[in-house]
Amino acid sequence: MADPERAARFYVDVWKLQVVARDHGSIYLRATCDAHHILAIHPAKGPGAVRRTVMDAANRDVVDALHGRVAAMGVAVENPGLLDRIGGGYGFGFEDPEGRAFAVVTDDIRHKPSLGSSDHPIKIAHINFNDPQPENLVSFLVDALGFRVSDRAGRQIFLNCDSPDHSSIVVCGAPWRTLNHLSFEMKDLDAVMRGAGRMIDAGYPIEWGPGRHGCAHNTFAYFAGPEEWPLEYTSDVDQIDDSYEYHGPEYWAWPPGRLDHWGVTPPHTARWKRLQDLYAFAKDAYRINPRVTERPSALRNENA
Repeated sequence: MADPERAARFYVDVWKLQVVARDHGSIYLRATCDAHHILAIHPAKGPGAVRRTVMDAANRDVVDALHGRVAAMGVAVENPGLLDRIGGGYGFGFEDPEGRAFAVVTDDIRHKPSLGSSDHPIKIAHINFNDPQPENLVSFLVDALGFRVSDRAGRQIFLNCDSPDHSSIVVCGAPWRTLNHLSFEMKDLDAVMRGAGRMIDAGYPIEWGPGRHGCAHNTFAYFAGPEEWPLEYTSDVDQIDDSYEYHGPEYWAWPPGRLDHWGVTPPHTARWKRLQDLYAFAKDAYRINPRVTERPSALRNENA
């Protein structure tokens, strides 16, 4: 980001994360869950971008197995190893076929979950990617990483992986290959509303919401944060298991004019629509670990 310190003040004072580490101008922030950090802000000389999306794995055997699957896809990928990075851990970085950077990590430093306040973010709920060819990214996530499609609604494809949460990645069909938004889980609807009020008091109006989605049934309120970073507070996402029944767009379609489950949510603001093509993905950013040897080319969020 162009001004990491200003962004960090926002995430601490308004969004209600906590700074846990600083390194060479980068700032790492945690929520109330046990993850070492859920957001990293890095200084950028040019336009801001998404540096990489980091996913947790259960153990090293899972990391190694996923590495084999990713490498078989013929994309740029590091060998797995101990990570010389803030938070430590064992893992590897890689690119998807369109060049977005990801990493899979396990055994990183964990905190004792923070009691905090009931209206502070708990964790990253999901990341939503815009893509003009969404099926390509969906196929990669399914084939290389073991995600499954939980539902499709409108232009959105919802993906679940090894979690009771309905979805941790959403892919939206759009003209741009950009970030749609980054979503933070709150305790309940009251926490979402209190967080929304805190944002309004700080001069950040609601860009869409509050409301409740149909697919996944989570509540929502969307905002443009510092440098117009697209953010969401959410709660009450559906909890699913292997018996969950997939539904397609026709199942989730609203009557004309309705935009949410309750039927009270106004349309997105013009600003929210404009910032959908604002944040692209950093180039050649998949190398999470400089200590390991790169293999030849064939849910946490990190910003630049």
